[in-house]
Amino acid sequence: MTLKATSVRLDDETLERVGKMADAMDRPRAWLMAHAIKQFVEREDWFIREVEKGVSAADQGLLVDHADLRAKWGTKRAT
Repeated sequence: MTLKATSVRLDDETLERVGKMADAMDRPRAWLMAHAIKQFVEREDWFIREVEKGVSAADQGLLVDHADLRAKWGTKRAT
C-alpha cells in the first residue's frame, strides 16, 4: 500500500486536541488523523450501502408496517 500526503486545514483548538490525543496514544499526529479519516470513511461507506439496500427493498415493495414494527420493538423492550 502506498501512502500519499495530503493537507487538512483545522482550527487551532481541534489541532491542539488532536496533538494531545496523539501524545496520549504515543502516536504521531499524522497517524491519528489518518486513522480517524479511515474510520470515518469506512463508517460512512457502510451507511451509504445500508441506505441503498433499504431504498432497493422499498422499491421492491419489501416494507414493514409501522404498527408491526412498533409491536416487535415493544416486545423486545419489555424483555
